[in-house]
Order: sequence, then structure tokens, then C-alpha cells
Amino acid sequence: MPTKAQSRFKRLIVVSYRLPFKTVIDNGQEIIIQNSGGLVSAISALSEKKGGEGPAEIYQKIVWIGKGDDLVAPKEVPPSRRPVWRLVEKFFSGKMSSPNTKPSSELLLDGSSKYQLVPVEIPAAINDKYYGGFCNDLIWPLFHHFPSMAVHNESYFENYVTANKLFADKILSVMQPDDFIWIHDYQLFLVPELIRNKYPNANVSFFLHIPFPGFEDFRTMPRHWRNSILQGVLGSDLIGFHTYDYSQYFLRTVSRLLGHEITMNSVSVGDRIVKVDAYPIGIDYEKFNGAAINSKPVDIERKKILGTLKNLKLIFSIDRLDYSKGLLHRLEAFECFLETYPEWLGKIVFNMIVIPSRDSILQYQNMKREIESAVGRINGKFSTMAWRPIIYQYKSIPFAELVALYDLSLVGLITPLRDGMNLVAKEYVACQVTQKGVLILSEMAGAAAELSETILINPADKHEVADAINKALIMPERSRTILIARMQKRIKTYTVFTWAKDIIDNMELIKKEQEVRKVNVISPLIESEIIALYQNALRRVIFLDYDGTLVPFSKVPELAVPGAKTITQLKMLSENPKNTVVIISGRDKNFLNEWFADNNIYLIAEHGAFLKSPHMDWECTLDSDQSWKVAFLAVLQRYTDRCNGSFIEEKFSSLAWHYRNAPQEIGQIKAKELKEEVRAMVSHENKLQVLEGSMVLEVKRSGFDKGMAASKFVANVKSDFIMAMGDDKTDEDIFRSLPPESITIKIGITSSLAKYNLANQNEVSRIIDRFIECK
Repeated sequence: MPTKAQSRFKRLIVVSYRLPFKTVIDNGQEIIIQNSGGLVSAISALSEKKGGEGPAEIYQKIVWIGKGDDLVAPKEVPPSRRPVWRLVEKFFSGKMSSPNTKPSSELLLDGSSKYQLVPVEIPAAINDKYYGGFCNDLIWPLFHHFPSMAVHNESYFENYVTANKLFADKILSVMQPDDFIWIHDYQLFLVPELIRNKYPNANVSFFLHIPFPGFEDFRTMPRHWRNSILQGVLGSDLIGFHTYDYSQYFLRTVSRLLGHEITMNSVSVGDRIVKVDAYPIGIDYEKFNGAAINSKPVDIERKKILGTLKNLKLIFSIDRLDYSKGLLHRLEAFECFLETYPEWLGKIVFNMIVIPSRDSILQYQNMKREIESAVGRINGKFSTMAWRPIIYQYKSIPFAELVALYDLSLVGLITPLRDGMNLVAKEYVACQVTQKGVLILSEMAGAAAELSETILINPADKHEVADAINKALIMPERSRTILIARMQKRIKTYTVFTWAKDIIDNMELIKKEQEVRKVNVISPLIESEIIALYQNALRRVIFLDYDGTLVPFSKVPELAVPGAKTITQLKMLSENPKNTVVIISGRDKNFLNEWFADNNIYLIAEHGAFLKSPHMDWECTLDSDQSWKVAFLAVLQRYTDRCNGSFIEEKFSSLAWHYRNAPQEIGQIKAKELKEEVRAMVSHENKLQVLEGSMVLEVKRSGFDKGMAASKFVANVKSDFIMAMGDDKTDEDIFRSLPPESITIKIGITSSLAKYNLANQNEVSRIIDRFIECK
């Protein structure tokens, strides 16, 4: 693993929708406070980390880019905050600026928080449709499995694009070559690609803090929107999700919608390998656990709560106001619990805290009224003069009070309908000191993958939740202690610091892998050198693959015919007396004969099984036995029936199973199964072999391939210039077999045995034109 001294990253640029601080009104005064949310808490914890192993140095140089209009000049800062915000006051008064920046654009806090704040100005009219529209009305419900609530509005996406460009422009204005650019969450899906387009070698990571939806939900977006989101995120080098399931949903969606090659947890995107994996965010365990064990403010709050509770057992939950949190379902389940287990009436109390969020949105206002109505109804139904079952609070809770509530709650009730991670669950576990409680956790929360010792429930099943509450209340202390200890050990080991180090270390590894696999794309200088070698040669041999080289791929192979320009180019190239042009393909001889027989071109068909010299008949060294096909045709047909879009191509010397038109994930799985089955069959047939191509699996007669055919051809032809161009796996045999001085070119930006790469199939036509132009 990389060490602190070896790290290639000098600064950490965090990019999120919000900056970590905002101005609020407190008792009529404007003060600056830290924003809520897991990301802010996590990065704040990192910024306070000093020394240690790994990339700790990078945490001392954090640039945070986010929307800036929440941070305005305060009129007064309380005395308790003056040491931290003294520089803020200087900044806003214009007396201080960061190096090389304007005072109005950046803020350097070198007190307790090591941030250089870079605000992004987004006009209100754009932000309303970008954040309030596309992010909150479409992405949030769709990604949390509420597709019926998603609003599709073209102007939303237009403004989303505009806002993402504003973020990208701000990043580009401050970034340096060795920066680690860490982009966060669904508001910024397009930013990685925008950065990559300007700086191909940038170090970009993207992390999604909410769930990634299944393919069927994601595909409900218009094609342009969904493709833009996927391509935008794939501008990263490393893409992180909270859980393995979310990462796999993403990979399957990329495979099915964009068709990129997926290998394990990597995506091939042009000349880059993009890693996709799960990195479950942790908490600052020592901060929470330490406060619960030894903190005077927490002790004070703990005594207050105990004085209020008396002998009641405390059930506790805290969530931001949002429909994804399942707040109404939770209240219904609690009501079901009181009805099902009346023996607990007067013995427990449910403290339900809801943190204000998006108060200006009508949907959230209505939700708040429904929650308050449900609380009133349940309290009215079960309360007595001395007791009420629910204490409902709609407000934020100070840290000391929160830790005390976590610690004293016998039951933590965390039941979101869908949640990316839910750090509240981990915070609750970390704070269990005084009496070991029981965590009831929704199986729909990302944290459920790590906290298996909780009581996992389906939040939509009120009877299951009610039973879980009773089970938690009667659980023996020894069982509670063992379960909490196991979970504490886990979250103490994988903290927010481990999470960040894991991502940064993996970023180092993927950058190194990219360097190892970097291809040699033909530059203008290399191209000029190739043209010069061609022009000076007296006898040239030029091997050209067909599909993917001379013509683009087609869903129907019979329709992938050469255009008039390609035919003209080949005719002119082959008429040059110094040139020997060879089309070498897996195509059958009848197809090649139809299009090229009249030209001065050598044709090699079916990977070398057949050879045709200009104006001569086809030559074949194979016997005419076709009996072997019967058994294999039956197997291939069975897989064709089970894989929509696949089809069989029968040639003289082979049977090919094509799956280019099948859903990529399904096609790849079936191809692997088929490969194993036919390999077992050919192990008993000395005359047969299995050949893998680009989205095709072929069973063919053994003893020949493109490489053997090309090697045999050049051995019989005098030449001082040999070149081969191809795009397929089968063309690697040609690149391997030709003499070392040959010019070999892979079509496409993927690793290859070829010396050089061309970006795409269109570049082939341009190179041939340059050959033709040579005098």
C-alpha cells in the first residue's frame, strides 16, 4: 500500500453541492454553523486528523468547493465561536484573502478547521430547477425506489447540465496536477466527465451517498439523461458506493445501456480502466464513544433525561424529514406494537426526533402535518394523565444531548424505507455505554450489510416491526451486551478515516494500473513516421481485418457491407504495384468473394481456412467432413433459445455463436457457460478448438488461425514493409506472429500486442487515404 511519503496526491479537493458551513439566525443573530450531514461530519473529522499512517498529510490541505450563497457575512458571532471564526470576519471585511485568489471567491480557515472554501455561485432561477427540480423531484425519488414520485421535466435537465458546468469550471480554476478531486453525490453526476475532457490525466473519484437504483428504475429516464449521467460518472478513475449491491446495480446498468466491457469490478472506458467498488462510510468512533464515556456536557444531559424518564424504558429515533425515512410507517408500527403488546403501556416512551429539512417544499410541509397528526392520534388513543407514549420533537439536537439519548435508549428504532447508508445506526452503536441497547434496523438501509447483529426488519411490515420492538425490550442483558460489543468492534475498526484511506489507496492503485495498461495511440509524429516508411518501401504487405476495421460492426452481420468509399480505397491501394493487400477475416469465403473478388486483393477467409489469390479460385487444405457440427449445433441452439438477441452463424470450418445483440450481462454469462460446455466437448475431438472473439464464441477446426495464415503468407512474399490492422481478439494472433519490425495497429483504445492503437474505426479510412496520396 502507498505510504505517506509515496502518495502522488498533494491536496484534497472535495466537491459537493453544499459547503460545510452556512449562516443561520440564532435568537435574532446571524451566526455561522457547520452544515449537517454525513459527508460534512466525515470530512470535518478527516481535517482534524494529524499524523498517523497513510495519506494523513492530504487531510491538512483540503479545498472544499460547493454552492456559496448559504455562507454570507454574519453581523455578530457569539463569544464561544470567536476563536474559530475570527478569520471569517477578516475575510468578509476584505482584510484577508487566500494566496493567488480574490477575497470574494475563497476563504482560508486555519484555526480548528483546515478548509480552503471555494464557493460556486448558482443563480437562483437555475438552482430552483437544478436542485429543487432535477435533483429533488427526479433523482431523489427515483434512486430511493419511489419512481411514481419522479418528475420528468426537460428544463430540469437543462439546468442540471448548466449547474454541473458551473461546478466544473470552478474546479478547473483552482485545480493543480497532483490534486485528488473527490466529487460527491447525485447533484454532480456530470462533473467527472467535464473535468476529464479538459484534463485527461486528472485524478478524479466519485462517491454516491444515496442508493443506486436497479436497472428497471434507472432506465425510466429519457435516454439522453440516463446516458449522460452514466458517462458523466465514468469520467472518474474510481467510483464508490456504500454497498456491494449498489455497485453491482451500477455496473449492470452501464453494461446494458452503454455496452462497455465489464471485468470484475472494472469498466473499460476508452483507454482507461475505471474501478467501481463498495466503500461503506464509517463514523469517527472515538468521538462518539469517547463522548459517551467521558464528557461533562454529556453527563449533564444524561442526568436531565434520566430525571424525565424515571422508570420508563426509552425507544429513540432521529431522522431528517424525508419520505425515504419511513416516518409514517414507523408510527403505524409503533401503534401496532402498543395494540399487540398492551403490557408495555405506561412502561416505555418513544422519543421521535425529526430534523427540519426542505421546509419550503409543499410535499414536505404536508408530510410534517401527517406526522404530527399521527403522533397526536396515537397519543390521544393511549395517553393517561401520567403518561404519553410518544415525545415528538421537530428540531435539531445538540451533540451532547444526542450522545446522551443514544446511550440511554434501550431501543434504537432506525427504519428507513430506503437509505444509502444511515450513519445514525452506527452512531447509536458507538454510544452504547451505560446500558447496552438493541438496534432495530431496516434491511433497506446500507448499514444493514455491516450491522448484521441488529434486529433486521422490513419497514413496510408493521407487525414485524412491532414484534421486533417487543423482542428488543425483553432481550436479556447478556445478549444485548454481546451483540453491541461485536458491532462496536466492527465500526471501531472501519471508521471514517479507514473509509477515506481505503478510497485514496485504491485511487493510487487504479492510477498505477492505468499507467501499466496505457496504450500507444498513434500521434501525428508516429503517423508521419509510418507514412515515411510506407513511402520509402519497395514491397509492401498490408493485412486488413474486415469487421470493426474496414467497416463498423452491425447488429446483423449480413448488413455490414463495405461502402462505396471503402471499395474505391481498396481498389486504389491494391492497384499500386508495390502493394500486396490482404483482407484477413473470420467471414466466410462467399461473403468476401461477393465484395472483393474483382479487385487485386488477396482474401483469407474463416481465420485462415481459405485463401484466394487475385483472380484465382479459393484454396482449402481442410477435408470436407462436416459431421462434427451436428452435436455442437444442438448445444448452440439451446443457448440461443435461452439468450434473446443471440444467433448462430454456420461456416464451412466453424460454428459461431454471436451475442453482440443480447443484453451484455446476460450474454457474457451465457458465453462463459457455453465456453465451458463446448470446451468439455472439444476435449474429446482433436480436430476442434474453441475461439473467443469480440462478442462471439466460435467452435472451429483446429490447426489454423489468423496468425498462422499471416505468418505463412509473409514467408512466401518478399517485403520491406509489413503492416496489420485489426480490432478483434483473433487479430492478436496476427500481431504476435508477424516479424518484430512490422507495424501492427489495434483499432480501439484497449491494451493489445500491437505496437500502436487507433482511436476508432473511422481512423482506418484516413490512414488508407494517406497511403493512397503517397507518390
